[in-house]
Amino acid sequence: MQAIIFLAIGIVVGCILSRFIPKKIVGTLRVDRSDPDSGPYLFLELTHGGMETIKKKKYVLFEVNLKSYIPHE
Repeated sequence: MQAIIFLAIGIVVGCILSRFIPKKIVGTLRVDRSDPDSGPYLFLELTHGGMETIKKKKYVLFEVNLKSYIPHE
């Protein structure tokens, strides 16, 4: 019974701590849906360190920008 209580406490503490650990965003993934006849265009805009930062990591974090920059005519 004590093992289950300690496991639950460990999970709760881990979830709380993961909220406060800073996550470094390496760029923006821009999704442009300005052309209704085709699928969305994806653009990757890197801000910190470029490709060297991405190549060294197993996982990276991007912000997602859904703004379309090309106006409809």
